[in-house]
Amino acid sequence: MLGGLRNLVERVVIGDSVPALVRWGKPVPRSVIRGIQADGFRQVIRYATRHQEFFARRLREQGIDPRRVRRPEDLGEIFTTPEDLLSLPLEEFLCRPPQAVFETTGTSGGPKRVYFSYDELEFAGRYQAAALYENGVRPGDRVVCTFDAGYWISSWVTFLGCRQMGVFCSAVGKPHPRDTYDRLGRYGYNVIVGDPTWLVSLSEIAEKEGTFPVKLIFAAGDRMTDVYRSYVQDVWKAPVILGYGSTEMGGGLGMECRQREGIHIDEFNFLVEILDPDAEGYGELVVTTLSRRTMPLIRYRVRDVTRFIEESCGCGATLRRIARIRGRRDEMVVMGAGNMYPEIFENVLHDIEGISDNWQVGVRQEGTHDILEFRLELSDGINAAAVEASVERNLSTRYPDVWANRQCGMYRLEFRFLPAGTLAQGRKPRRLVDERGT
Repeated sequence: MLGGLRNLVERVVIGDSVPALVRWGKPVPRSVIRGIQADGFRQVIRYATRHQEFFARRLREQGIDPRRVRRPEDLGEIFTTPEDLLSLPLEEFLCRPPQAVFETTGTSGGPKRVYFSYDELEFAGRYQAAALYENGVRPGDRVVCTFDAGYWISSWVTFLGCRQMGVFCSAVGKPHPRDTYDRLGRYGYNVIVGDPTWLVSLSEIAEKEGTFPVKLIFAAGDRMTDVYRSYVQDVWKAPVILGYGSTEMGGGLGMECRQREGIHIDEFNFLVEILDPDAEGYGELVVTTLSRRTMPLIRYRVRDVTRFIEESCGCGATLRRIARIRGRRDEMVVMGAGNMYPEIFENVLHDIEGISDNWQVGVRQEGTHDILEFRLELSDGINAAAVEASVERNLSTRYPDVWANRQCGMYRLEFRFLPAGTLAQGRKPRRLVDERGT
């Protein structure tokens, strides 16, 4: 699967030991990481040129000689997109017979199918094990993983990671939080893995009925706001560690360390770019899989928006970090208020009393004016005028540039209050919607 410097390190320095992988990975010089990535990138380019119809055709169309490709920039405008995976025959992406298939959640234009071999899943599990180990998971712990186990890959990779460490793990799919709560004491689980919103629901039960000793909580799968994170931590008196990844990435692209100041990227298996960064460095995440051979993805446009964190991390690891995801590129709405992301409104609304967790912000147009409309559900008998005042205060103090654009007449701010339950949505709700048409 691998070659060059990376293969030497895997075979000679690390062997099969997860602790050895963690120890080696922390102090490795940036020059060595860059060398491993450069070697891995050249290899996957050569491999995909020979075996992947989609990539080979794109090279021919662009007139690019693969022998001259050394960096992502050498590929010009060649990318792989979610639309490619949805619209083209999967045979165009397969380089060898697959042994497993997983699907995305389908929130962005239908589910995308991604194929793997068994050895690739085991390999992904090994690096997942390293991330869990670095955060304190050890043999003797008992892990309950509640990621959806259907066609979603994260449950399986977590299970394989625990298996490689010899850690007890129940990968139980996505049960009702009540079912898991009733088993926490029975099976002695002290590490919980799940979606942020599922963890909130579990914590609501525990807040009323009592907690069990929990060492660590790992969250991934959808957005965990600061409010959610603080609440879960306060209930369980245990740290919440965030991971990030997707089915296309083979489960995990990276995970926080115990400093919890950004996601450390698995740079041994992925090469990451930030496309078209703005003044703050935020741009679209682009990922190349360096170690996959069944269905490698070259410069895959993830659509998530983040930035690199350039400062060194207090944990000592030299792996680069990215900031928590700001939103999706296709969720960004450009309007009179500026470039809007769901994150902005999460920060405006999270501490306002008297509104439910169901909310949405719509962007409408009347004549030549953009309108930013907050759609909220009132609770606890709160007065609508008080909520409006709180929203305006938070918007003006936390996002003065957005507020200044309102003062200049670049958009109008409106509110719509709806009956409880009106805005309830699915697993990944659409918080920000653009309704202005073309």
